[in-house]
This record gives sequence, structure tokens and C-alpha cells, in this order.
Amino acid sequence: MTVVLLFPFCNGFSQDLYTYENSKKFGEYLLKSGQFDLATKEYERLVFLNSSNDSLKLNLIKAYRLSGKFDTGLLRVSQLYPETAEMPFPHAMEYSKILMNKRSFPEAVSFWNESKSIPAEDKILLKTTTLIFDSKFKNAQAQLSQFGNVQNPLAAGYQSILDRGLNGKKKSPFLAAALSTIVPGTGKAYTKNWKDGLISFVFVGVMAFQSYRMFNKHGINDARGWIYGTIGTGFYIGNIYGSAKSANDYNRKKINTLQHEASALFNTYY
Repeated sequence: MTVVLLFPFCNGFSQDLYTYENSKKFGEYLLKSGQFDLATKEYERLVFLNSSNDSLKLNLIKAYRLSGKFDTGLLRVSQLYPETAEMPFPHAMEYSKILMNKRSFPEAVSFWNESKSIPAEDKILLKTTTLIFDSKFKNAQAQLSQFGNVQNPLAAGYQSILDRGLNGKKKSPFLAAALSTIVPGTGKAYTKNWKDGLISFVFVGVMAFQSYRMFNKHGINDARGWIYGTIGTGFYIGNIYGSAKSANDYNRKKINTLQHEASALFNTYY
């Protein structure tokens, strides 16, 4: 008897769970809890039920972006908004973020030029962002200069990043290689790679000493002297190349740090 009484209640609860309003709440929950893949499926169903609701479309595009399904997200945008230039501002920004995540910078710039919902100042900031991400700091500076004297936190943050990127001291690969040519390991020490520099100095020094010792003790035809000398010479040449590479890596890390800072500012602002 109890089962019979409970069945209508459970059936009613199950039906209530899948009502339109509860589905919207469930979709919002999935987004907030980081279950982005499930959120795409839920919002696809909701958009199917109400294809005229822009808020649902926005959350669908956002879910595709956050789930990393960039290609599918771009495809759905083209289906939901055949005239991409007419997209509302929030949707245009989500679309822009997907393009930027895919590093489709030329396509993004083309979209911003045509967009009717993105203000001119935001277009400048977006283009500056892509140029920073693409390590084109001089071009980014030229782009940001179009912003004028308007006070904007993102523009101010980007200006600080560009100042450091353009005016900050860089390590010379040529100088690093030259230093290691004179004294093994000093080129890496110059690039703040102290540990590798010390290892290079000690290893090359030990191999050179051992080679000299064998030749001095057993003569020029001693195989061990040639073995130590060959190993030391190979490491010495590799250290010169490694020093130049270390300088490039040092410069790259500085740029990466600035780009991560730009990314954090961008995500906070938009």
C-alpha cells in the first residue's frame, strides 16, 4: 500500500525536476560548479526549448569555452548568430575569448573590425591583448596609443606591462656564448642559471685536467688523454650553445611572466 501511495509522488517529483525553470537552475549549477561538459549538454537542451532566449545562448557559448570545446563553440555561434557582427556585446566577448584561446588572432581582429556591438575602446583593448599574447610588444604599444587619455584600469595595466617589456633589460645570447667561450659556465651564470654554470665550469675543468694529466704522464698517444679531451671538448662546445639558449630562455620567461599578468588583468576586466 505504501508503494502505491509513493509512486504518484515520485513520478510528480521526477517530472518537476525536468521543468524548464528547474533545468535553468541546474544549468547554472553545472556552470558554477565547474561541470562544463555537462553544462553544454544541459544548455543545448534549454536552447532547443527556448531558441529566442539570449541568456541561454550566452551560457551555452560560455560552457563550450570553459569546457575547451572551442571548435564546437565557434560552430554553434555561427549557427545561433549567422550575422556575427550583430551579436550582443556579452556574446561577442565570449566569441572573442574562444578565438583568442585558439590563438586565431587574425580572425579575431577581423571580427572586432566588423562587430557593431563592441565599442571602439574595447576593440583597441582587445587588439592590444592579442598583440601582447603574440609577443608583439611594439605593435601593442602602437595600438594602445590610440586609446588616448581616457582613464581605464586595463589600459593602465597594459601600459605598465608594455613599459617593462620594451624597456626591461634582456640577456644577450651572443654575450652569453662569448663568456662561456672564454670561461666555461660563465655565460650561464650571466643568465642567472648559476647551477648549470657551476656544473659546466667544474666538468670542463675536470676533463681538461684529466686529459692534461694523462698526456703528461703517459705521452701524447695515451688513449685516456684523448678520451678525456674529446669528452671535455664536446661538453665545452655544448656549453657555448647552451649559454646562448639559456639567454633566450631567460628572455622568454620574462615575456611569459608579462603575458600571464596581461591574461590575469584581461580575465578580471572582462
